[in-house]
This record gives sequence, structure tokens and C-alpha cells, in this order.
Amino acid sequence: MFYRVHQFICAVFPHLNQTDIDWAIDHLSPEASKLFLRQSKPEQRHAIDVAKSIVNANNPISFHEFQDLITAALLHDCGKSVASIRLWQRVYIVLMNKMPNFLWSNLERGPSIFSIPLKVYERHALWGGYLAKKAGLNSVVCLLIREHHTPTTDLGRILEQADNMS
Repeated sequence: MFYRVHQFICAVFPHLNQTDIDWAIDHLSPEASKLFLRQSKPEQRHAIDVAKSIVNANNPISFHEFQDLITAALLHDCGKSVASIRLWQRVYIVLMNKMPNFLWSNLERGPSIFSIPLKVYERHALWGGYLAKKAGLNSVVCLLIREHHTPTTDLGRILEQADNMS
């Protein structure tokens, strides 16, 4: 519960300074940096936290895997930049994640103000993978972004774990 309260406070007041932004940009190509900067401030803060948790985890992976993983961590939610999500919608999504799947499915299908955030959440990973591919990022990074909620690889599971902790 405390984690969710902390997450809410960080979304309302994202503490993001130029050092954080510079750190992220130093780990990204120019095209990837553009994707990162298109994200909202709370998404940028979250992305940096995810990437830094991967840095601190000291996973037994190669240098190239590490680079791909950091890039994917910094951009894993870039698909959310396609559609603006308000704070109340973010809270709603978190609450809906605790509800039975049939309720999510029914609300998502309906043409209402409550279906839009669910649709964005469901599709943001695919949109992000598309944006990453369009930006010229490699296939591993694109896959990690597309599958960050449903990983099929060891790297994907590392990203998912870092995302869920940050």
C-alpha cells in the first residue's frame, strides 16, 4: 500500500532535475532521446527509476544486453505519449488492475470516458515498440518495450521486475 501512495506522490510531484535528464540522454541515441523527452515528467521520472534499479541490480548479462535493457527501461512507457493520460486516469488504471479481469474487459469495450485509459494502458506497449522501431532502435529494444508487461525473455523479465518495483 505504501508503494502505491509513494507512486501517487511521485506522479503528482515528479522530482526530476537536469542531472537526471542528462543521465538518461547520455544512455540514449539522439532518436531515442527524442522519444524519452516526449514522455510526461512523471513517465520520465519512472523510466529513470526503472533504469537505475537495473543498474543497481547487477544482473549477470553481457554489456550489449545491459545497453539494450537500459534503453528499453528508459523508453518502456514511451507509447503513452501517443495519448495523454491524466492523473485521475492513472489512479483509475492502478485501481482497475486490482479488479477481476472481466470487469476490465467490459469497461474497456464500452464507449465511455472509463474505457479510454484502459485502452491506452493495454496498447501503450505496442505503440512504444512501434515508436522505437520508427526511431531506428534495434529489434531487441523494440521487443523489450512491446513485451514489458508480458515478457518472453530473461531480459524482459528483468525489465518487468524493475518496472513493477519502481
